[in-house]
Amino acid sequence: MFSSILFNQNYKTTAQVVVNQGGTSSGKTYAILQALFCLACTQPKVVITVVGQDIPNLKAGALRDALSIYHSLPILQKLVKSYNRTERVFEFTNGSIIEFNSYDNWQDAKSGKRDYLFINEANGIPWDVYTELSLRTKKRVSTASIVASVMTTYFELKGDINEVKMQQEAQTRVNEIRLKVLEGQVAVLQTQVEQLKKHRY
Repeated sequence: MFSSILFNQNYKTTAQVVVNQGGTSSGKTYAILQALFCLACTQPKVVITVVGQDIPNLKAGALRDALSIYHSLPILQKLVKSYNRTERVFEFTNGSIIEFNSYDNWQDAKSGKRDYLFINEANGIPWDVYTELSLRTKKRVSTASIVASVMTTYFELKGDINEVKMQQEAQTRVNEIRLKVLEGQVAVLQTQVEQLKKHRY
């Protein structure tokens, strides 16, 4: 059905997280959506969520591309049972769905689980929203970023932050243990002092 290099890389990958980088109009969003349509057609009852920073952004970008793909392929139209324009959901004859959503905050992102997640223009999505969405994704997370270096730097910095936090938490636990040991030693010393005082009289 599709044959571009970018499509093949996104469709055939076995990676759990796939970061697509490129400039505007590089075709990354279109190719990823083609891969998602193929996954929905070939895997029954999978849930695929496409996320944008807001609904207008989705309608002007990923959703417009998805509708273009759908309307250009009669074979795909036969495999799609219905498209709910209000809810922005493609429902397939095999029970799979592709939904297009945006999330206001990390709490909002806790709603729903999915098999595949595609975050379009990921550099516009807050990290805590991404985290909650990815935690609820079973098979694969795909992202597309306009600025080539943004997502790589983003992930590297978050990794550094998490490492520092882990080190800080470990040091805090060590300090707590040391404090408990000192408190225990103080209690022993206080008991010894009291005993010595009693023996003086």
